[in-house]
Amino acid sequence: PEYQNLFSGDPQWVTESIGGMGVDGRTLVTKMSYRYLHTLETMGTSPEPNLTVLWSTRLPQAFKEFCAKTSIASSSIQYENDDVMRVYHGDDYAIACCVSSMRVGKEMQFFGARANLAKCLLYALNGGVDEVSKKQIGPKYRPVEGDTLDFDDVMSKYKDMMKWLAGVYVNTLNIIHYMHDKYCYEAIQMALHDKDVHRWFATGIAGLSVVADSLSAIKYAKVHPVRDENGVIVDFDIEGDFPKYGNDDDRVDSIAHDIVHEFMECIRRHETYRNSVPTTSVLTITSNVVYGKNTGATPDGRKAGVPFAPGANPMHQRDTHGAIASLSSVSKLPFRDAQDGISNTFSIVPGALGKEDQVMFGDLDLGDIEFENPVACCDCTDSSAPEGAEDR
Repeated sequence: PEYQNLFSGDPQWVTESIGGMGVDGRTLVTKMSYRYLHTLETMGTSPEPNLTVLWSTRLPQAFKEFCAKTSIASSSIQYENDDVMRVYHGDDYAIACCVSSMRVGKEMQFFGARANLAKCLLYALNGGVDEVSKKQIGPKYRPVEGDTLDFDDVMSKYKDMMKWLAGVYVNTLNIIHYMHDKYCYEAIQMALHDKDVHRWFATGIAGLSVVADSLSAIKYAKVHPVRDENGVIVDFDIEGDFPKYGNDDDRVDSIAHDIVHEFMECIRRHETYRNSVPTTSVLTITSNVVYGKNTGATPDGRKAGVPFAPGANPMHQRDTHGAIASLSSVSKLPFRDAQDGISNTFSIVPGALGKEDQVMFGDLDLGDIEFENPVACCDCTDSSAPEGAEDR
């Protein structure tokens, strides 16, 4: 039951990688690329397989337009930055699990859930005491004191708590992966790999935008902790406004960047199973609800039990400066420290891609697609590839 709750069911995690560019400059878009995307009309959408377009600025124009058209009609395409990942993996790579890029037949991944960095921040404030159960879970460090949180004091305590959390996290994953190999080694899958396999040790971060906004509030506003009868901080009063992640504001975006880097440095200090290379992901699609449910109120104004934003998304309704500003904040996160993937779940009205039928790249024939506000309605009767697409 706990597994089902954490992953909101029993997902397959099947990802189909479509498109991308070759290192020699040729496009990897084929007729089959169009056929895969066309199934979103002929068969309808479903959670799996996850249809992922490896996006490059140099993709054929016709394919870009077809992707945009299909996204409007179905809201079911995932895009990943081929121009970034190709530098690390060459062009013979694919997406494993949700967003993790790996060279086909040459790399594998030890997968390992997420570390709740928002709850870690609350542990730092309360000296390792869990704000929900009131039990001493983390190390008994000195909790914060006073009626107003001090940014430098909080950061010092938070870094110490992240070091502890990283140690517990890596050690737990080492045990899990050792026992998995001992009792359930995936011999058939590994037989398809080269003899010398590059192993990734995948970790993850949950609650990044909650942490970024919380630290921003502490730094730029006045945050007053509310303690219960036992002295445990259970809520916060915020006086004044503060920069919020998702609005292309370097004051808070730099905090998010630094937290990803800092936690990854904590992970790298530990030995990993089979000399695997540690990395992390900023990726919580459905489990953000479960993580939030088990986390108390945070200094950004989020109340106890409220879901986190998924992945690297800004917290709900806090990105107020438009789509480009929101995406720009996400783009500042360091891929070098999060090579397991940075995920942004993005739902917008079709007009936000351009001016109604002017979608990103100029005129598009939208066929018989009808739009409802605020969600695109799939009523498309012609999703065939644009004329000349097969030749291009």
